Amino acid sequence: MWFGEFFTRSIVLSFVVALFWMPVLGITLYGVKAVFDLLQDEPIALAMLVVLFVQPILVLLFILAIRGGMMALKVTDGSEIGKLFSVTWRVLRFNVPLMTVIITLFGLSFMLTGLNLSGNPFLDELAEASSLSARFKSYFVKEAALQFPVAVSAGWVLGICVAYAAMGVSVAAAAAMAVAKPPNHFTIWGIGAQFVNLLVLSLVIVFVPFVLFVIAFGGMKLDMEYLLGLDPFLYYSIAVYAIWAFCVLAAGAALAYSLALQAEEERRAAEMEAMAGMARDRERVDLAALRKSRMHNQD
Repeated sequence: MWFGEFFTRSIVLSFVVALFWMPVLGITLYGVKAVFDLLQDEPIALAMLVVLFVQPILVLLFILAIRGGMMALKVTDGSEIGKLFSVTWRVLRFNVPLMTVIITLFGLSFMLTGLNLSGNPFLDELAEASSLSARFKSYFVKEAALQFPVAVSAGWVLGICVAYAAMGVSVAAAAAMAVAKPPNHFTIWGIGAQFVNLLVLSLVIVFVPFVLFVIAFGGMKLDMEYLLGLDPFLYYSIAVYAIWAFCVLAAGAALAYSLALQAEEERRAAEMEAMAGMARDRERVDLAALRKSRMHNQD
């Protein structure tokens, strides 16, 4: 499918995904707020919960968003609650580690290269702050972190786009198995499928807006201290756009899965037709040999 059509269909499908997914997001955010209110006086327990559950919750939300798109495309049935958790575990133990490796490779290489080429003293200041005594370390590490140039985070965003393109269909294939009668998708099914369409989609929706935002607010001079001091209305706008971008990426993964599924069915049909043709040819050869044998016996 040409990217223009893929992009347009993903955008249209994203609004259907949003209608399906927004109530789920609202319930999840309410539950998170309730936990924070309950454990606001227990920072250690709260931090442990965040570390343990933030990634599984994000993966489950993405799976549910993808399933919304797949149901709109009629390539899956209604979800089974128990299967949703097993599918989430499957993605966490296989897809997420691979995506983490891709994101880290892009993020670290771009960040270190950007800091070295720009001559930014962030790494030196961070190393100096880390070498101080515990009494002063936290303060100076915080001060150094506030001087972190946001522009060098572009590598992490690019890594997310590449990881999404590589694993989008595979995650969607796992999401498709959260039904009573799941399809027979093996673990690596769909890796790299529709890579170009998914990559360009994520670059347009995620990477390009990030780069434009950085350029608009100072380029390499934009640091975390300035970013944290922006107008709160801008934060709300970014949050709204991030939620919509999440829906677009989920819609793109669902659409890419439907295309990969269609391509596999066409390939199987072609193989079956080729096998049937070979059988017909073999049958003709056998019949010709039989006639020749009979004629020879009559002689």
